[in-house]
Amino acid sequence: MKTYQENIMHQADVCIIGGGFAGTFAAINAARSGVKVVLMQDRPVLGGNASSEIRLYPRGTVIPEDRETGLMNEMEEENIYRNKEINNCIWDSVLLGRVLEEKNIELLTNCTCLGAERVGDKITEIKGWQLTTYQYHTVKAKIFIDCSGDAVL
Repeated sequence: MKTYQENIMHQADVCIIGGGFAGTFAAINAARSGVKVVLMQDRPVLGGNASSEIRLYPRGTVIPEDRETGLMNEMEEENIYRNKEINNCIWDSVLLGRVLEEKNIELLTNCTCLGAERVGDKITEIKGWQLTTYQYHTVKAKIFIDCSGDAVL
């Protein structure tokens, strides 16, 4: 059994905890604006409730004439292009592909946020544990965003 205690350090402008739609979209938008992002997701896939683990289709409306715009529309069009049957399990790869395309995003999957260090009332770093590698990850950033859905940060 591996018993690694290695601590990998990361530096970013923005650290986002949670890879559901809120966290993934926040990471993509931040990266596209030119800032360095670390996205920490405690599951092996992105998408939260819309992932292959839960399978809730993320469509914001059921009225055919109404459509989401912006990044949601971009993702939906990619999903329709790659997934003619609209199989919910394909969303994982659509989201992962878009995140991996962004040079300013460092993705940590299977990595659970364990705690935070702060100075006064400002978070300065967070520590995560990556189950698949048995390694700790410390992320120092200027801004931290909790998109975990459980307020773990």
